[in-house]
Amino acid sequence: MYALDIIDSIRQKAIALINETSPEELNRIPDGFNNNIIWNFGHLVVSGYGLVFKTTQVDPGLVIPLQDKYRKGSRPGEPVTREEVEELIRLSNTFTQTVKVALEADRFHQITEYITDTFGLPVTTIEDMITTVAAHDTLHWQSMRDYARMLKNK
Repeated sequence: MYALDIIDSIRQKAIALINETSPEELNRIPDGFNNNIIWNFGHLVVSGYGLVFKTTQVDPGLVIPLQDKYRKGSRPGEPVTREEVEELIRLSNTFTQTVKVALEADRFHQITEYITDTFGLPVTTIEDMITTVAAHDTLHWQSMRDYARMLKNK
């Protein structure tokens, strides 16, 4: 599925950016903003799982590690450790394969309709939801790139 390929591509680029960015810069909040590079990455990671499995009601009890720390409306707190960065990378790297396994098992034959806050459009199929995740990832990947540029130009 093309949208899953987009998600993989964006996340691999995000991981490369994280790996070439110092821990201080990952945790630094640019002037005038409310979050940082690593928060944007954590948010896209936990949001993907939440949108695909919980919001659709396919697996509403799914436990998503670090979800509370990176959910919508949260803000960075303590500096993120390398161990937490590695956990986010692991979660990111397993996302599309987890979705593919669920697709092959026909777990998404019926989903609960959802109107996205970001786009204001109804999501009625799993294909729509995966496309929504790809668009959401793109927004946060662009924020990560912009923040990295701002921090390097200081």
